[in-house]
Amino acid sequence: MRHSSLTLLALASLALAAGCKRAEPTAPAAPVAPRVVNVRVAPVESSTATPVVRVPGLLARQTEADLSFPQSGLLASVAVRAGDRVKAGHELARLQLDPIEAQLTQARAAVEKVKRDLTRVEKLQAERVATLENLQDTRTALAQAEAVLSSAEFARRHAVITAPADGLILRRTAEPNEIVAAGRPIVAFASEGDGWIAKASLAPRDAARISVGSATTLEDGNGGQARGKVIRIAGAADPLTRTVPVDVQLDTPPTAARSGLIVSLSITPAPVPARSAVPLAALRDGNGGHAFLFVIESGAATAKRISVEIELVDGERAYLRTPLPATQQVVIAGGQYLNDGTPVKLTN
Repeated sequence: MRHSSLTLLALASLALAAGCKRAEPTAPAAPVAPRVVNVRVAPVESSTATPVVRVPGLLARQTEADLSFPQSGLLASVAVRAGDRVKAGHELARLQLDPIEAQLTQARAAVEKVKRDLTRVEKLQAERVATLENLQDTRTALAQAEAVLSSAEFARRHAVITAPADGLILRRTAEPNEIVAAGRPIVAFASEGDGWIAKASLAPRDAARISVGSATTLEDGNGGQARGKVIRIAGAADPLTRTVPVDVQLDTPPTAARSGLIVSLSITPAPVPARSAVPLAALRDGNGGHAFLFVIESGAATAKRISVEIELVDGERAYLRTPLPATQQVVIAGGQYLNDGTPVKLTN
């Protein structure tokens, strides 16, 4: 027991001595040097280039129409088929005329009867036997009968469909002995004398870059090419697709042209003032028409993060609405490791 007490006393004395000893000062930590990022850069260019607008289109003749009857009836005959060439005035289709002729005869007879009534009432009114009201009623009845006759004559004239011009039958959509409704297409007709067009739908941003008269090149996918120009740009966007309809008139149709073929159009926009252009690789965190990029000022060793507005992208180049000084360079590799103010080292 005595040895244990002495041991504890010795340990306590050592601990007290250690606690009373003055703590030595700690040396300050060495400053950490900022991390330098290796980057590749490209110069900011000033460009007046107007990249072409490339868009699919639909080939068609300038004048195409679905021909139909203004009244319903029994289809008696269809004299043409798809691919037939016709001359102006050539009969294409005809309704059964018996009921139409009967209505016309009835309307003519009604007019003749009311005319006789009017002659008789005019004599009676002159002799003071018929009243002025009788005369006015008879004249009204004549006007009504003549209107019915005019409608019957119209139905008779349009009971036969004829070719409105020299052209081609594109489609035949009805057969004899069918009961056809008023306005139902019977044949699709195309005039061959009015030339060819290509119809396209452009994004509003691309539509704003072109104008009436813009030169256009067409390719049909089979080696056929044609040249033309924009002749119409719609004043409103399509409510379903939110695109702008555009018509291009062709100088000459491509070989083996067919209505309804899908073609590729390249439209040359109007000239534009010079604006900044950078490689597409320089853009980061794009959102709609905005993005960020890092620039290196001339003689500077740090990166600067700036926001830019994009006008358009063509291939590997982006055209900007935000002007950039020609003395700046943009980071095209290594930007993912940068923040605003990060030290950089330029590499090849």
